[in-house]
Amino acid sequence: MSEDQFREWVNDRSNLPLAVKGHTFVLKGNNVIMVDGGKFLYEDALELVNLLNSKNLFDQINAGLVIAERNGALRVIVLALIAVIIVVVILLAVH
Repeated sequence: MSEDQFREWVNDRSNLPLAVKGHTFVLKGNNVIMVDGGKFLYEDALELVNLLNSKNLFDQINAGLVIAERNGALRVIVLALIAVIIVVVILLAVH
């Protein structure tokens, strides 16, 4: 998906979701685009499209992290990792 195709999708005000590299973009009101459940302004969503389409792997990973952070998934992953670390420390302290 090119930047121009994304702009055309936004300008058409399509009710259909747009899939970009495994992520779902949905128009919600003026200048608001939901990406996998997280709210982004048009400019931010456009930057995400550019990052996701980049040949640079770090840009793609960065886009995925931004999306996960915005929709709350990153918070859950971090909390789960903290819980695992606490359990391991307790188990090591007991032995």
